[in-house]
Amino acid sequence: MRFLYIILLLGINTLYAQKHITGQVLDKDTKKPLQSVFVLNPETNDWAITDDNGSFELRMPASKDVSISFKLLGKQEMTVTYKKENLNTKLTVYLQNRDLRLDEVVVTARKGKKFSEITIGKEVIEQVQAFSLNEVLEQLPGQAVTNFNLNEFKPIAFRTVKPSLVANAAFGNKSFGTAIVVDGIPISNNENMQSYSGNYGVPFSPNQLGFGDPSSSSGFNGYFSNANFGADLREIPADNIEKIEVVQGVPSAKYGDLTSGLIKIEQKAGKSPYRVYTSLRDGTTEYGFSKGFKASDKIGFINLSVNYLKSNAEPRVSYTEYERITTNLMWSWASKNKNIRNSFSVDYGFNNDNVNYEEEDTDDKIVKNKKKDLSVSNRFKWKFKDTSFFDNLDVNFNFRYSDQYTYESKFVNIGGSIVGTSTEEGVYTGTYTLPSYTSVKAVEGIPVSSFLSADLYKSFNTGDWSHSVLMGTSFRTSDNKGRGRLGSPETMISTFASTNGGSGQGFRPYNYGENIRAEYQYSLYAEDNITRNWENSILYINSGLRYDNQYGFSTLAPRINSYFQYDNFKIRGGFGITSKAPSLNQIYTGPRYYDAVLGDYRYPGYYNLGIVQTYIDYSDNKDLKPTKSMRSELGFDYKLPFGNLNFTGFYNKMYDGITNEGIPTTRAMANLDIQFNGTQTPTYQVTGYTPFYYLQNRLVNKMESKDKGVEFFMSFEKTPFKNVTFDIQGSYTETVNTDNRDFYEKIAGTTPRTEKFAILAPYSENYKSFRLGSNINYHLPKIGLVIAVRSEHFIIENNTYKSGNRLLGYIDENLNRFIIPEAERDTHPLLGVLVQNYPERDRSLQKVYHNFHLRVSKDFKNGFRFSFYANNFLDLKQTEDVIDNGIPTKRTKSDMVQLSFGTKIEYQF
Repeated sequence: MRFLYIILLLGINTLYAQKHITGQVLDKDTKKPLQSVFVLNPETNDWAITDDNGSFELRMPASKDVSISFKLLGKQEMTVTYKKENLNTKLTVYLQNRDLRLDEVVVTARKGKKFSEITIGKEVIEQVQAFSLNEVLEQLPGQAVTNFNLNEFKPIAFRTVKPSLVANAAFGNKSFGTAIVVDGIPISNNENMQSYSGNYGVPFSPNQLGFGDPSSSSGFNGYFSNANFGADLREIPADNIEKIEVVQGVPSAKYGDLTSGLIKIEQKAGKSPYRVYTSLRDGTTEYGFSKGFKASDKIGFINLSVNYLKSNAEPRVSYTEYERITTNLMWSWASKNKNIRNSFSVDYGFNNDNVNYEEEDTDDKIVKNKKKDLSVSNRFKWKFKDTSFFDNLDVNFNFRYSDQYTYESKFVNIGGSIVGTSTEEGVYTGTYTLPSYTSVKAVEGIPVSSFLSADLYKSFNTGDWSHSVLMGTSFRTSDNKGRGRLGSPETMISTFASTNGGSGQGFRPYNYGENIRAEYQYSLYAEDNITRNWENSILYINSGLRYDNQYGFSTLAPRINSYFQYDNFKIRGGFGITSKAPSLNQIYTGPRYYDAVLGDYRYPGYYNLGIVQTYIDYSDNKDLKPTKSMRSELGFDYKLPFGNLNFTGFYNKMYDGITNEGIPTTRAMANLDIQFNGTQTPTYQVTGYTPFYYLQNRLVNKMESKDKGVEFFMSFEKTPFKNVTFDIQGSYTETVNTDNRDFYEKIAGTTPRTEKFAILAPYSENYKSFRLGSNINYHLPKIGLVIAVRSEHFIIENNTYKSGNRLLGYIDENLNRFIIPEAERDTHPLLGVLVQNYPERDRSLQKVYHNFHLRVSKDFKNGFRFSFYANNFLDLKQTEDVIDNGIPTKRTKSDMVQLSFGTKIEYQF
């Protein structure tokens, strides 16, 4: 309350003395007024919409210059600096058509104007010729162009070293903590539960009872279901995107439920011509249509876009396919006096993965991953009168309903094994699988989520200091109404089948709709954008505080970004805390079953008797806390006569990350007395019990990761060569991942021992990466031609860990924990029976690798645009030396991009 009173006292003097900026927006070619241009002061969030005469009016903050942006679909966005001494002068702005005939076309990602954010405009997206958001983000520092493959889900994390495989707990946590916000609405993957191994194993290993086709993958992933990871980037088509802003550092206090970065997307809205296009590349075809038209002055604008994509991992055959259909309908409306703006949108789409080896493989493998999405969103903006205390109100709402079905079947021949079926503890007769049969696993999920946010804005001055205050709240829900994990003994996958004496984690069907409780998050946040101007310098501070209650756990997150600019030099820094709630799939795992086969007795033609004992342990992981991240950065920008230099150093620490932990457990295993009676089925009775030791799994907040490094941009806007621009970007990153759980190994052997489990110490994985990239762009505006060459240089890619002797102690037969004195660990008798005590890895690049990519785009005056691109257009054969069966061998480096071609043709009228 005190904060509100301070704002009231400071702002009351401005209520009746508000000054204004007035102006007009015209078309540069025709000199006619442009209607419905969105005019924005990004520092105060004050906005206006031009009327029929192209006129607008904005509030003028006292005693400072103002940067104003002008946006209209189909026109080149323009930012104009309005000098405070020109207050009584009407501003006239001319907007140009956005095409390749502009005098200046930006076709590479650029650092933003305030901090370390990176902006990607429409021309950059067009030049990349991307099929999805994934290919666009590969242009950023620290990322890399990869072999094109849409037959696996696409996660991303920023300012960290990407591991060689997706099954990495630190990367999984960071990917899950990368937020995507589309027109103010977050895309949530918290409700995704398409995993067959909910209570079985590690949370970030899709190849463990996952769904996919690893044989079609480039080696990183190969799986379809992205439960526990971030949003699948391949599901987001790039064509309807107007602008992308990537925040790799410290986000505004407005944004929550994230730890590793923020991707803000603006979609197209407003009047636009009919547009059709098609793209082709490596067995992938894409078709699209879009149109934006003005229904009437009273009704407003309607935008429609449709996108269809079909991708085949191997064009010569049709074993693995991916289909995507997305449709977007948006209605944008403004009130008569232009003080209210509303945008209502409906998105509906399909994403289907299919694998079919029935005609090729001996196991007749079939995999299906089907997803239908319906999303309804509304975005409301209200600009209050000058006499009102607050300036603006923004309200955003979204409801999303999805229908997911994931299925795999294949032929197995395991000779008839025993399957546990009881949902209660005890000894019972198990069920046999057929000797050979078609095993089936399936998951049905119905994720349901909603989001609501409300933000109030207020600008005022205290002397020479300007303040723009944001106060807001948000609320979101997560639920899943599906039938869940499906299965039966007759079609059980072989992972859960055992033979005599065998034991292991068991499977039981688990219904999401009956067992999952909707989870809620609510947040309060406030921030102040403070500006102080001097004659040749500016101080800007964005300070905020966010409170999150995520599934009952509270987090208080301070955040600050600031810069000081003197002439052409700017120094900037940021610090903040962020948090990410666990997914429903991590919380609601269902009961954990452990099945032990006590006896397997078969008399062919007469009887089969399998005796099973089932143990049931705790259900779910309701004590899981949100993952948190401490993020910091320090950098500088310098404007040179011929270009710009941007340099940023960063240090990030993720803690309370989610990982799996084994729990030493003992139960009483039954001793049986079997009574045989000729050809009759034997009978049995329990005569006693002996201790049985095993490891159960649970998810815990014990993962930690530290990232530090530097990244830089150097753009040469003026070069000795006419129409040629050049820029360089690079990043150096060190990542240290530490799984702070205790590792346990069950002690094997026939000799009785008091030690039942060895305790092994955690160890750290170390990664280093150093990459450089450059872009050379040749632009001929008179004929609408752009030729761009991008180079990539991989200098350092290291992954090392060496744990040494990890033996810490042991668990005895009573599950007591004993720590071995450090002086005795290297000579302890347990060392002779341990298997995983000395893990070691040392991988690094043998040489510097390079790659070069070509992009060509041509605009024609009749409305056609033609684009062509070639990855690795020099067809470089990247090789590495390996030892194969003891013989030194030179082979192609599989993770380097191979030669590939693509094209895109579009026509608008």
